[in-house]
Amino acid sequence: MPKEVTIKLPDGTIIRIPSGDTESLKTTLALVTGKSEGSSSNEEEREQKIASINDLIGASKIERVASIIRNHYPEGDWFTSNEVCELYEIIFREGVKMSTVSTYLSRLADENMLHRKGSVSQRLYSVTKKLLEIYGELKVLEIPIDLLK
Repeated sequence: MPKEVTIKLPDGTIIRIPSGDTESLKTTLALVTGKSEGSSSNEEEREQKIASINDLIGASKIERVASIIRNHYPEGDWFTSNEVCELYEIIFREGVKMSTVSTYLSRLADENMLHRKGSVSQRLYSVTKKLLEIYGELKVLEIPIDLLK
């Protein structure tokens, strides 16, 4: 199974980008958000978006992982620990071990917040209603381009 980041747009369009292809990810996010690296936006709006991410910076790693899942994978979409790990590193600009992400996904699955299927080496996860209820207050994170630099 190739390693990739999957982005699902509100209209149902799915974009897949190979892991490690940061330039394609930046370009895709700029196209999706309508903002390029050089574009300026309403300063107040920009500060609010960054604040929503900064609020998660002080959160525990499992809360960060849950927020990524809640914000990027709608109910019914399957994802891998590798995809979550990649998004974690992009959003929070810090490394995280694959084993850490896998452990948190396993814990969330044990608490019935995620469905789990597949063998250990090809494990897939999907959001349950319980995760949506517990983390329902979260808003979809728009990743500001300047945080991807």
